[in-house]
Amino acid sequence: MIIRVTVMRTTKDKIITPQQMKALHATFHRIGMDDDARHDCISSFTDGRTQSSKELSFDEARRLLASLNEDQAEKAREEAKKLVKAIFCLSFQISFLNKGYANDTQEEFQMNIAKLNVFARSKSAARKNVSEMYPSELKAFKKQLEAIVYNENKKSKNKKS
Repeated sequence: MIIRVTVMRTTKDKIITPQQMKALHATFHRIGMDDDARHDCISSFTDGRTQSSKELSFDEARRLLASLNEDQAEKAREEAKKLVKAIFCLSFQISFLNKGYANDTQEEFQMNIAKLNVFARSKSAARKNVSEMYPSELKAFKKQLEAIVYNENKKSKNKKS
């Protein structure tokens, strides 16, 4: 009779991998944490056990990376929401978009969004709907609309003079 024993690999006692170390340091750098902030973050995350990323376990590194990336994703979503609102408000200052149009009903809101999306697909650098743009694309589109508002305001002031 042969008895097979299956050994399950556990990550409980496994140390941080070089790939995790590289990903952690890249993430810390991307979000703008200096050495002191990074050490404080690790200390807080490990409840004071260590300040060094070298002393993290495999699981701790995995959870810390997931947490940092989720925090960044949430910040990006919040930034995108603010940019979309600002873009929508700008559209009401532009004569060929939504200036002079109401936004009182759901139908009017949808129509105003549709006009903005048509313009974004045809005239923005991203060439896609506002809701599909990344924060960097939204920033560029907002700057584009701000320039249009500025030029329209400048023209109207020149006509009055």
